[in-house]
Amino acid sequence: MTKEERLKKARAAQEAQRKRREEADAAGEARIRELLAGTSWPEERQLPLTSTERSHKFRAKGRDIGKLPLCRNPFRVWACGLSLLQFGLKYFLGPDKMIHRTPSPRMIRFVDALEQTVRFGGNRHVRWPRGKGKSTWLKVAAVWALVYGYRRFVVIIAATRPMAEVAVDEIWKFCSEDPDFAADYPEFAVPLADVSLTPQRCKVQTYLGKKTHICENAKYSFKRFATLEGYPQTGGIIAARGADQAIRGLNIDSRRPDFIFLDDPQTDEDAKSTGPDGRVDKIEKRIQGALLGLGETNRMIAAVMASTPIEPGDISERFADPERHGEWLTTTEKLVVKFGPKEWMAAYLRELAKDNAAHDVLLTRSREWYREHQAEIERGVEMMDDQDFDPELEISAYQHALLRLHIMKSRAFYAECQMRPSRAQGVFRLEAVKVASKVNGYEFGVVPPQCDHGIVAFCDVNDIVGLRWEIMAFGAGRVTATLAYGRYPAEGRLYPEGTPLSAIASYLSPAIRHVAAAVRSASFRRQDGTAAKVSAICFDGGWQTETVALVCNEIDDPRGMRVVWSKGFSSKSYSRNFHEKAKVTEGCRAAEECHTWITANGHYLAFNADYWREVSQSSFLAEPLSPSSSSFWGTDTGFHYDFAAEVAAEQLESKVSDIRYGDIWKWKVTGENHYGDAHAGCMAFGAIRGDFDPIAKLAASNIQEAAKQRKKVRYVFKGW
Repeated sequence: MTKEERLKKARAAQEAQRKRREEADAAGEARIRELLAGTSWPEERQLPLTSTERSHKFRAKGRDIGKLPLCRNPFRVWACGLSLLQFGLKYFLGPDKMIHRTPSPRMIRFVDALEQTVRFGGNRHVRWPRGKGKSTWLKVAAVWALVYGYRRFVVIIAATRPMAEVAVDEIWKFCSEDPDFAADYPEFAVPLADVSLTPQRCKVQTYLGKKTHICENAKYSFKRFATLEGYPQTGGIIAARGADQAIRGLNIDSRRPDFIFLDDPQTDEDAKSTGPDGRVDKIEKRIQGALLGLGETNRMIAAVMASTPIEPGDISERFADPERHGEWLTTTEKLVVKFGPKEWMAAYLRELAKDNAAHDVLLTRSREWYREHQAEIERGVEMMDDQDFDPELEISAYQHALLRLHIMKSRAFYAECQMRPSRAQGVFRLEAVKVASKVNGYEFGVVPPQCDHGIVAFCDVNDIVGLRWEIMAFGAGRVTATLAYGRYPAEGRLYPEGTPLSAIASYLSPAIRHVAAAVRSASFRRQDGTAAKVSAICFDGGWQTETVALVCNEIDDPRGMRVVWSKGFSSKSYSRNFHEKAKVTEGCRAAEECHTWITANGHYLAFNADYWREVSQSSFLAEPLSPSSSSFWGTDTGFHYDFAAEVAAEQLESKVSDIRYGDIWKWKVTGENHYGDAHAGCMAFGAIRGDFDPIAKLAASNIQEAAKQRKKVRYVFKGW
């Protein structure tokens, strides 16, 4: 018998068996109908199930979570629904749980405020020392909001998506594994426990024959609790997102978020990027726009942000500023509310240093010294939480704080524990809004009376974007005022894309002539009505040096407005050797971090661009027309924003002293900075001409005496 014949015979036998089974089922059904005829037995239960029906029923029973157990303590569940604090202490407090000890009175104030925000909405911002449990209470509040139905769609946002997912997973794990929670909230815990070991059951799980729609979606980072008939508070959604992610339009099951938890939405690198269009700017705009706009139009979305400051001007600092974000209610708590006597604190820190020098890792001697003088050290001390110390190694919370100060060092401790971030010495940050606000109130074209030393202009020459120029007036005490500024061309590129290098001069030369002519024709007036003119203009020759030098030498007018060119060097490249030679070389001169020199292209001004950029930027920290200040004309604090944005586009990251080079500046460019270069160039040009007072004059205690000695001050020149 062939293979095909054997296969055919087997199929025939299977078919015959199926027919016999069907005939037997039919005969059995007919016999049962005959016996039950005329009885009151329900019709749907009169007939036996087929094998297929029995199989389906068996599988359906396996998918169903069955009848839920009764709540163990209904009164406790009712009471905890009225208090977030009680809910957290009843279910989350314990050595193996999220909360390890009862909160202090200061922490309870935040928990109560968090409860009000969950129930009634609003924007709440809390700033706590790192490690104090603000993130833990946010997780507790998320569970509380969902199990009582105060909120239906919660989004947890951290600095990155993985960090947010960790928080969501911790909530999911607690709800599925905690025995106390499971006993009182079986409608949440039982479905979660059912799928915890077999996630594939999420797709088929049922309750009373209906799908629960419980879900763990790893791709879109959200989890949905089971929806159970008879339990209206079930079915809540919790999602995880990173502050650096696109989140606009978040919508799951035709449901939009109604509550947002922002848990430290910035990293250390984010916090340092505070310049225009930096990371902090982007996160701030995303929070105010995309995040707070996620909710539905019939209910205002509520939000809670927990943050610890890292750098001045970071996310934590910006949202704590009531003038900038008054819509956020900010609560700030310090690790040490009030310090003890400074002399005793310094003495204990010295004892710690001795233990470190002796390699005593247990800090035995300093601890005993602290115990002996505890009363004097802790006189007047007030702590956020008196429980913040390790009783096996430390004596009190204040000692723990001082030990942190010793280990973390001052800058990190005061930022992350005292909510007072500070920069390294000599480092500052500018914001475009602050720069633009430095207006002096004088009309355009009017030279302030405080700026009577002279008027010069500087033009930054840049590849592609063209020329940015500024006209600056100088006064006693290094007071400067911007009288005018502009760009050429007014918009677009200096030369068409693809222009050969040899043809660039044909575009640059007329541009320099155009700017020089515009500045030469600019007319200003003093307060007494007399005319004031620009005495000189300097063009940046760092790019296309020969072309810039050639045109400047050609249009220079010794009897009118002088036209010169310059080069800015970094602090490492600026030549101290040539600076010293310029003092004794005929035809050359030197001033504050700048000097003139002779080259094949004629005289040019060399200056330390890093130094003058700091002088330029720091001048915007002073009040307009005060000593060492810069200001703009007018009264509109937003009119000069474009100029201000380019000034603030270079951020000072560090300033250190080097044996070989002296001070070394590290700048970070976050956008176009051409007006910033023009502003710094104006000051350097004013210094070499003698219009910008040297530091020696500022140091003089008597202004009149300094004025008499002005001719004796070294490196002050008039003329060129």
